[in-house]
This record gives sequence, structure tokens and C-alpha cells, in this order.
Amino acid sequence: FRPTFGLLAPQPWAPLADAEWAALRPFLAEHGCGVSDHPRAGRPMLDARARLDAIFRAVTLKRPRPQGGGRAAWNQLPPGFGKADTVSRTYRRWCAADLWMRLLQAVGAEDCPAVLARLAHRICCAFRRGIRLMGLRAIVLARRLRLYSALPAPSFWLPDPDLSEIYMPVILRLLRHARDHWGRRLGAANLRLIASMHRAMGGRARIAGWMEPP
Repeated sequence: FRPTFGLLAPQPWAPLADAEWAALRPFLAEHGCGVSDHPRAGRPMLDARARLDAIFRAVTLKRPRPQGGGRAAWNQLPPGFGKADTVSRTYRRWCAADLWMRLLQAVGAEDCPAVLARLAHRICCAFRRGIRLMGLRAIVLARRLRLYSALPAPSFWLPDPDLSEIYMPVILRLLRHARDHWGRRLGAANLRLIASMHRAMGGRARIAGWMEPP
């Protein structure tokens, strides 16, 4: 299901099939996301399956091109899926519970079951919607799994801590060289090199909606 460059072909939304829900339910139970296999674990969500369907529908919606394209706002969720505010609150709560991180790890694994692999695009869409909530670790995870559809923009436009580990010793060496040779200018070429390394490590300051993959 994963092409060479890690971008998944968009899949039309459809309600979860019984087999798909059966594959996802243990992950929700493990992270306390609306279902539980323990009778005394608290009040379960009325219909976690329907809520998950609503989340998947919301995160796969796109704005029309005349409106700039990119992801649709939560309030564009069709009314039949429930209140958009309720769905978005559940989504954020499940972000905090690391559900999407765990699901991305599952679909990125070499031994990913076929039933989960069919949901890879939806899971990537849900994952990238919460990048700001989950932080830098989410970007690192998607990169390491080579699931670039889970990123809100092309990988080279986003911060890269792994690249920092490679570039920082080079930058420090250049700066140390300039200090050891007091009075000598670092040189325009070296300054440009440091600036380009810094941009590559830090990514773009602003990520626009149109940068998001399909």
C-alpha cells in the first residue's frame, strides 16, 4: 500500500467495515479512547465506532479549489456525523492519548495486517491533522516510517531533528574555526552554508493548507 515516495493514493471515505472496526477497536481500548475491555474502567462512549467514522470523515474532507484547497474546517463536517465541536474535542482528546501515534506505527510496520493497511490513508490524514498537538515527535515518527502522507507538507519544509544531529557538528566546527582564527572573517560561502543548514533543520516558519498532500 506504500508507494516509493511514501505518498499514499487518496481513498474515498466509506463507513468502517466490521472487520476494520474489529482491527481498530483494540487500539482504542488500549489507549482509553471510548471503549474498554474492563467492566470497571469507567463509562464507555455511546458509540465509539460512529465517532471514529466521523473523525475519519472530517480529516479527509478538502476545501474546494476556489477557496484555496487544503483541509476542510471541522465545521464543514456533514450534520449526519454529529456536532462538529464534539467530534473535534474527541479527536483532540485521542491525540493526547497518543492513539494516532500508535496507529501510525501499526500501519508503518512491515507486518501490518491487510485490514489495517486498507485504512492507511485515513490514519495518515488523522495523524497529520494533529501534528501541532502532538509536536515534533510526530514529524520524526512519520519521517522514520517513511509515511510522508502523514505530514502536513513536504518533508523538506518541516523541522528535522535528525538532520540537526548531522549538521550541528559541521556548524560548530565552522564557528570554532572562525574563533581560533580571530580577526579573520568567516567568509561569505561559509555563512551561506550555515544559513542553508539552519533553514533545512528548522523548516518553514509557516505551513499553508495547500501544502498538505491529498
